[in-house]
Order: sequence, then structure tokens, then C-alpha cells
Amino acid sequence: MSFNLNHSYSYDDIIRYLMLLKKNFSQIINIETIGISHDNRVIPIVSVGKGGNGPLYIAGVHARECINPVVLTACIEKTIENYYSAQIPELEDYSLYFIPLLNPDGYEIATKGYEGIHHKNLRENLKKCKITSHEFKYNAKCIDINRNFDCKSFVQKKYSGMKNSEPETKAFIDACKRYHFMGMIDFHSRGNSIYYYREAMPDEYNENQKMIADKLSKITGYSLNIMSDENPDSLSGGNTVHYFSEYLHRPAITIETVEETATFPLDNNYRKIVYEQIKEVPVEFLKILISKD
Repeated sequence: MSFNLNHSYSYDDIIRYLMLLKKNFSQIINIETIGISHDNRVIPIVSVGKGGNGPLYIAGVHARECINPVVLTACIEKTIENYYSAQIPELEDYSLYFIPLLNPDGYEIATKGYEGIHHKNLRENLKKCKITSHEFKYNAKCIDINRNFDCKSFVQKKYSGMKNSEPETKAFIDACKRYHFMGMIDFHSRGNSIYYYREAMPDEYNENQKMIADKLSKITGYSLNIMSDENPDSLSGGNTVHYFSEYLHRPAITIETVEETATFPLDNNYRKIVYEQIKEVPVEFLKILISKD
């Protein structure tokens, strides 16, 4: 099997490929549903490994950042291949968890246009937002999931919705409660950089975050963002890593793939570049977390 980074992939294509991996490698991979989107799409979580504990990797929170869900799917396949070639002994005792597409409705809008939404009323209401589909960041109710989480930096505004109101937000929170992840990385685009500082957290937490971010920087070649970049306008809070850090008190990193000057829609040629930059991150992040236990 080989996930072709040159192909265009719909949400359904990604799901079919994940199910094929499960069929062929059922001893090491499991797929469960953690939620259903507004337009009735399943939000899957994929685990690779034989243990219960492990870190979480997510992508596709923002609709227009459509490189990362495909790359993360390729990383799932690479992890399986490396396990069977005896390169990841850690997966005998731990598992890696992936949510490759947290916002499936948004992904379909960004890659297909508003006709990618099946539900007529949802589709018509979305068109009223007057946002070009390839610039679209939101879910099928025009809510920015990455501003919807209950945390100290949450600010209610036009695209934030009410705290924890969205099915995608609830799916993430429910997964965190169910699986007790050791840490998490949320892949976004753009910037080729890493966010690690959490203003709401104590110095000891942020010192550990900095240590992890330094190691991830060496793996990816990405730079570290400065502390003041975390929430510069005081309107950028309410996101996945803020919730995770404040409620679980475990490492929560944001990795921004793709160069800062990239324009939307993101060129599919970025997939191979990003894959080469982050393909080692899932296993290496696990090793970092194990070393801290």
C-alpha cells in the first residue's frame, strides 16, 4: 500500500483509505468514531499501537488548511509500516492517536466549494457568509472551531460561537476524556513554526513546553514563535491547545506547516514538502514524552 501525496483526496477518500488500513493491519490499527459533524460526517480517531497511553495528533481544524489532513494520513501509514519493520518498539506498550480531520465539513467546503455541503439549509446559510470557499476557515455553521473551546482566553465574538457549542469541539473534548492522552500536537498552516507558550499556565509547564519545542524544531527545521505571538490580539484564544493544557495539564504544541508566504488555496505540492518535514514527529514526540515519565 502507498498513500499517494500527489492525488486529490476528498473526505470520503481519506475515510476509505483509513478503513483499508484497518482491514489490512487490524493487529496494530483501530478506528473509532468520536463525533458527527453538522452535515452528518463521521469524525474518526485512529490509534496505531498495542498500548493504551500515547499522544494525540490532529489536523484539519481550520478548513482551508487542507494540506495537513492528507499528510497526517500518510504519517499513519508510515507509522504502521515502520512498526512492522521493527523500527518502533515503543508501540508494543504505547499507541499513537490521530484525528486527521477534525472539521470534515469545512474540509469539503475548502476543497470542493459550498456544494460540498449536502444539507440545503446549511449550504444556503453558509453562502450568506460571503467568504470565498478556498479561504474558508470554519465549520458548517460558520464557527471557527479553534476559537470555540472553553478556556481562560476564550472571547465570544462573531465566529467563536458559545463555549464548546460545536460537534467538532465536543468530539475533541470527549476524546480527551476517553483516552487520557499523554500530550498533543495540533497541525495548522502557515508559518513553518512552532507555538509552545501558554500564558494561562505556570512557568514550570512552559519550561517543559520549551524543551519539547526545541527538540521538535530540530526534527522539523521549524522556528519557535516568541511568547507574545500566542495571542497577540487577545482574540486568538479558545483553541485546542489552550483547552488541553488548562484542563489536562499535559504538553500541548501547535505546529504550523507550510511557509508563511503561501496563499490559499494551498498548492498540493506542499504535501511532499510538509511530509518530509514532519514524518518523524509522531514517534519522536512519543519518545520525548516517555523520557519525561
